[in-house]
This record gives sequence, C-alpha cells and structure tokens, in this order.
Amino acid sequence: MVNITLKKNVSSSVDNAIRRYLNVPGHKLVRFKTDQIAPDQLTDKQLTSEYNKNKKKVKTDATGIKNTQTTITKQQAVIDKADDFLSKQNGYKTRKAAYDHADKTVADLQKQLAKAKTAKDKKSITAKIKDAKKDQTAAYKDLKKVTSSKSYQAKLSEQSKARRALKNAKKKLANLKSKKKKDKAAYNVYKKEKAKRAAAAKRKKQKANLSKIKSKIKAHKKQPLVGQTALYRADLMSSVVYFLGEVQPTETDTNEVTSIGVDNSDPRAGKSTRTSKELSGTYWLFGKSYAAACKQFNAIQKLQRLDTEFVIKGFSNWNHVKISSISKTVSGLARSNALELSITFEYVKQGRILYGKAKKKTKKKGAVKSTKKKGSDKGKYKSYTVKSGDTYWGLAQKNHTTVATLTKLNGSRFKTMFPGHKLKIPK
Repeated sequence: MVNITLKKNVSSSVDNAIRRYLNVPGHKLVRFKTDQIAPDQLTDKQLTSEYNKNKKKVKTDATGIKNTQTTITKQQAVIDKADDFLSKQNGYKTRKAAYDHADKTVADLQKQLAKAKTAKDKKSITAKIKDAKKDQTAAYKDLKKVTSSKSYQAKLSEQSKARRALKNAKKKLANLKSKKKKDKAAYNVYKKEKAKRAAAAKRKKQKANLSKIKSKIKAHKKQPLVGQTALYRADLMSSVVYFLGEVQPTETDTNEVTSIGVDNSDPRAGKSTRTSKELSGTYWLFGKSYAAACKQFNAIQKLQRLDTEFVIKGFSNWNHVKISSISKTVSGLARSNALELSITFEYVKQGRILYGKAKKKTKKKGAVKSTKKKGSDKGKYKSYTVKSGDTYWGLAQKNHTTVATLTKLNGSRFKTMFPGHKLKIPK
C-alpha cells in the first residue's frame, strides 16, 4: 500500500495524475494534520495557524501554572492555620508528628514503586505501601481522639481537605510544567521557521526594491533640467526615490583636536577625532503639481520623525544619513510644481567606545580588616524569645509575615516552639 500526502500548493495537473493513480485498487490517499508535517513543508497560512495555536497553548499553560501556584499557597495557609489551632490541644504535636511520618513514608514508597523495574521489587514495595497506609490510618484515628470537640473536629476535617487539595495541586503543577515545556519546544520550532521565512521575504523585498531604485535613477538621469540628487531609504523596505535639485550644497566635517601645551614653545596637537559630518543646502523638490510636491515633502517629514536612515546620491554620496532638520521656504517667486527646501543631513557615524586600564585595588598600610561578617543580617531581623502558648501562626499575624518565612528562618516549629527558645523575625 502506498501512502501519499497532497499539499494545497500542488499544481492541478500533478494533482489529477496522483488521483488517477489512486483509483488503482490497493492505493490509499492519506491526509496528515498540519501538526504532523515538518514546519518547512507547511504553506505560509498553515505555518501561521500552527504558530498561533502553539503560542496560545504556552500562554494557557502559563496561566494554569500561575493559578495552581495560587491554589498551593492558599491551601498551605489553611493547613498552617489549622496546625496552629490544633497544636493548642495537649498531645496533638506528638500524634501529628507520627501522622506526618506515616504520610511521608507512604509518599516515599510510592516514588520507589514508580521507579521499580522488576516484578519482585514492585510486589515488595506494594506490600510495604499497604502496611504504611495502615499505620497512616491508625495515626490519623489516634490524632482524631485528641481533638474530640466539634470545633477541633471541624478544623481537623478542614485541614485534611486542604491536604488533599494541596497534594492534587502539586501533582497538577508538575504536569502543567511538563506540558508547558513540551508546548514551548513545539512553539519555538514554528517560531524559528516563521522568523526564517520572514527574513527570507525581507531579503527578497530588499533585492527587488534595490533593482527598482536603480532603474528609477537610471531613467531619471535621462530627463534634462530636473533634480539629479536621489534620496531613498537605507533599509530598502520601500522602492520610493525622492529626486532633489541641489543648490549650493555644503559638506562640513568637524573634528575635535586635543591641544598639548609645552614650555617655551608652540602647543602641539594631539590625536583628533571626528565629532560630526554634515551636508546642508537648498534643495528643490519637484512634482507634477504643487500638491504632488507637498505630498512628497510630507512623506519625507514623516520618515524624519520615524528616525529613518537614508542613502543620498548627489553632491555627496553617503549610504547612512539622517535628516537633522528640514523646512520649506520661498526665496523668490513660488513655483506651481516645486517646493524650495532647506535640509541638513547628518552622517551616521559609529559610536565611540573608550577603553581604559583597569585600576588595581591596593591596600593601605596599617589598614585594619573589618570584623563584620559577610552577609550579615543585622538590621533585617529582630530576636524574639518564645513564650508559652506562642505559635508560628500567631507570631506571623502579629509581625505581618508568613508561617513559611518563619519556618525558613528558624526551622520546623516542632523543634523551635518551646518557651525560652530565640527566634529570628523579619522587622
């Protein structure tokens, strides 16, 4: 069986020939989806469609990740608040630690099971998970006994619900990050191909415009008594050429010369550096009518405002110039098909990059080394001595911080929250 894909840009004669071939028994026409075709084989329309589709996927993934992270933060806050509430009950901390240990054991064993390769290992780990879950259930029941009141039961139930939501959110976050990575890789492939085609189209357009510009200049030179100075865009993104008649043009080069003074003699000149290069003069802009000439003038003004770089061919032949000033005036009688302009062009020069020797750091004699430790956090935090009944949640609310921050600075509350222990709290 032969599988053949027909593209939309295949000529009708070839298309008909293939269809006649497919009428033979045993031959089948298979059409692939655009995401199954290599990007360089897609039409421009198909490529744009796939590019936009994958870009939207990446954006959706990013939004999902952001929302899931918000959910994780929210559920963790519920758990922390419930822990602080429940820890006030005698015996809760010990039973809570036992439950956390059992919960961690189950999670670790499930990770081992996911990595297990042999049936023997899988069977052994599955049995361990079963026993660990029994311990987890027993620890939870023991924990519930401590909190017999309705308020504690409600808070414990709320915490359990938050733990399940947190677990699901973390799993969802991992999946979303993995999906975003794949979607972004696919998006980058289409993005690269799109940029490649855009660059090729730009080069093609520039080549065609340059050919048109040369033809226009060549044809214009055959016309007598008209301006022969040509002005056009340096990026060749347009084939428009503005022909100007130059009157008394002046090219000015300005250099900065450093003068070095010496005793009992004339000063000597150091190295000079060009600071500017300008071309100015009176220019005539011609058109079929006064309105047509004004239209050209407005177009040149607009390009100046857009900081466009030009090529000028006339009294001066510069490939990189910008118009620093342009104005229209009337020095004599107004013409019905021309404008008198005053223009100053400035040559686009390369930026000056000054290099200097790096200064070596020298230690002064008798300098005393500072005894201050690097990374000192003095001034950022304040010290607090734990009192009976204190909780991370209560301290976080009182000091406008979070339980997560206190845990990061001081460690687990099970190791730090006892009377007399000193904590670091952000100011």
